[in-house]
Amino acid sequence: MDAPQTGTVVLVAEDDPHALSGYVEFLSTNGFIASGRGDGREALNTALETVPDIVVTDIAMPGLDGFGLAEALRADRLTKHVPIVGMTAHWTAEIQSEAQRAGFNAMLLKPCLPTHLLAEIERVLRHAKLMAAALGRDTHEVEPALPVGLRNAVLRRRGVDY
Repeated sequence: MDAPQTGTVVLVAEDDPHALSGYVEFLSTNGFIASGRGDGREALNTALETVPDIVVTDIAMPGLDGFGLAEALRADRLTKHVPIVGMTAHWTAEIQSEAQRAGFNAMLLKPCLPTHLLAEIERVLRHAKLMAAALGRDTHEVEPALPVGLRNAVLRRRGVDY
């Protein structure tokens, strides 16, 4: 059975070539138009040329890291509202705070199973669509959502099964 075509363009920035190819292949087989770049600078150039629907980026990359990529995307008028999902193996309060300041919509802890990444991409895109409808904006004009760690804490407090 073929995966449904979502038509959603996902740009993945990851310096580990095995992880990059795995994420891109998994997302592609799940109906996304996925492409990958091996560093933040390449990802930024691609994002500015194509304006993807969502960007997934590793935080720790040589050259332009995930924070720098997010800040550059937020600074450009064409990409400032593109949702960004970050991934890091070095989760700290400082990383979480920096991710929030940089405008990430969500953060995931690595190693990240492709199914978890897929679920988070779908959640972030749903949130972006709902926010756009509520605000009467295009989906590329949505403000960043709560970081996933904070969102999960709020949901746990409310007793919501997520």
